[in-house]
Amino acid sequence: MAKELRIGIIGLMGYGSTYFRIIAGIEGSRVTALCDAREDVLQRAAAQHNVSRTYTDYRQLVNDSEVDAVFIATPHFLHYQMTMAAIAAGKHVFCEKPLAMNAREAEEMVQAAKAAGVKLGCHYNRRQSPHVKMLKQAVSQGLLGDVYAMNAKWMARYTAFMFSPDSAWRIDKNKAGGGILIGRGSHMIDAALYILGNPKVVSVKANVANRLCGFSVDDYAMVMLGLEGGSTLTVECSYEAHLADCADKLEYELFGTRAGACAREQDGNRRFVMGSCAFPENKWQSLGDWKEEDFADRYPSSIIADFVDAVMNDREPLVNGRAGADVTAILDAAFRSAENGQREILL
Repeated sequence: MAKELRIGIIGLMGYGSTYFRIIAGIEGSRVTALCDAREDVLQRAAAQHNVSRTYTDYRQLVNDSEVDAVFIATPHFLHYQMTMAAIAAGKHVFCEKPLAMNAREAEEMVQAAKAAGVKLGCHYNRRQSPHVKMLKQAVSQGLLGDVYAMNAKWMARYTAFMFSPDSAWRIDKNKAGGGILIGRGSHMIDAALYILGNPKVVSVKANVANRLCGFSVDDYAMVMLGLEGGSTLTVECSYEAHLADCADKLEYELFGTRAGACAREQDGNRRFVMGSCAFPENKWQSLGDWKEEDFADRYPSSIIADFVDAVMNDREPLVNGRAGADVTAILDAAFRSAENGQREILL
């Protein structure tokens, strides 16, 4: 076990700025270097967090001998080149999602990390949600029976950062790769497959739209995944929509042969229900008293903390490069399906 993990962060304008607090709470980890293309942002963060090694060129950071692991929080189109450079320098890499702009790049990243003997992780952090942990346990314990259908939704009426000059790259398809399907749909796909025990995806069918705001990227997406064994997973998400009943909601709904479950966050209100209906009497029976607070501190508390522990103890991260690449392959298939008139794509 390594005594300390020295971390370099690339990209401080977005989620990279949130890493400091999490890393500070992980014993044996320390931020030793920072990189951002904007000198003012870089120096402000360095002063605030007492980091002396600063770079505006990521190639200098990945070759810094005082860095063991590189955390990448840059626009999507930079993930591949930065990750590959870090791997070539012998560094472990924790990358924001999506892992890459396409499945080919993601696969190359996975294979490069394997060949170099370094860890590659991807920040799909919905897995640390108490609702996801609750549903994961219910499925793994067989409380729902065979789950034959699951719906996952992350719907928003309005998303402010899509209109912010500071995140203008998000509406540029060449830099972002896509909109809501990548931004939030990928999170829901990863979380849902994790809940279900990572079944094999055999087909993808999608509707992807950008009819409201004039962006080149999608603001609405619906994807139906056919899973091995005949079950289905439907994922629906929006950045902007004429959402009539609420301003935002995040929901997981599972249908099993023994029981069903629903976990929902809607306009600040949270609810978890699990139970079964007796037929033909139409009698509902709740299945236990499940409370979020009982799951809040259960593993994983943080995908970042898990990655650090994986490096320190030489094990695979919970969300490794393979998981990130698999989601990217699904995204690729979804975009192809939408471009071809919602035709089903077989994987």
